[in-house]
Amino acid sequence: MLGMKSLPRRFPVGMLRPASWIRKSLGLSLLVAATLLVGYAGPGRRLDKFQSPDGRLTAVVTPADKKTGFEKYESRISILRSGGQLSMHDFSSDDGEHGYGVDQARWTPDSQYFVCQMRNSGGHSPMYVPVVFWSRKTNRFYQLNDYTAWRTFAIAAHDKVKVDSWPGLAPATVSLGGVKEGQVTELR
Repeated sequence: MLGMKSLPRRFPVGMLRPASWIRKSLGLSLLVAATLLVGYAGPGRRLDKFQSPDGRLTAVVTPADKKTGFEKYESRISILRSGGQLSMHDFSSDDGEHGYGVDQARWTPDSQYFVCQMRNSGGHSPMYVPVVFWSRKTNRFYQLNDYTAWRTFAIAAHDKVKVDSWPGLAPATVSLGGVKEGQVTELR
């Protein structure tokens, strides 16, 4: 066992096992609490969880609840790990009609990006369906600028997303790991 030689003799090895078990239980408890605090999906409301392919992260999509009756049209996304929440972005609006909700979401096979097809909650610009993603490397959310997921939304091998160009609606494949500064907008 690592570090056992440096322990003082007055602490028997058996005493360390409960501490290890408590740390693991605490980590699991924090994950459960963070999931509950991120957004409660009450009766009739949807809570979606997406486990990353490597099993280390969970993306939780919850309905936003700023305006009664519009909860299912706007979303909040949280990225969680066993130690708690890594990141969160709220896509709701004050009036419930100018925010965005998640239609579809998936992790890329390399577990580096959580990618979402979004929809405007008020039905504005129905052909413009933003593509939003969270980057594990930067721990931030971004929106692809010149693409829409109106007709095409698929995750391809590694870090690629199949979408449509905007406004031309031509099929396009975008490597999220290779996007340049002008191709994305950081969401704050």
